[in-house]
Amino acid sequence: MTSLQDRIISVFIDKQTRVLKDTELSSALINQGIPCDVEAVRRQVQALSPALFQLMFNDDRTVTIRVEPKVNYISLLLSN
Repeated sequence: MTSLQDRIISVFIDKQTRVLKDTELSSALINQGIPCDVEAVRRQVQALSPALFQLMFNDDRTVTIRVEPKVNYISLLLSN
């Protein structure tokens, strides 16, 4: 079973974009047959922030989500 976090990441990959609003992300998941409201999307994205996503709260009460992974350089150096 694929986790909701994996599904969220796959939407960004499928759409070939780094930026989506929470409403767009929720709609994309629903269109894939995954029941997921905007609040569930926000909770999952916030759990992965700031390591993977940057969030920007908008005046229209939506959240813009940007894929912005932070690399742990120490881990990267140790793995080489």
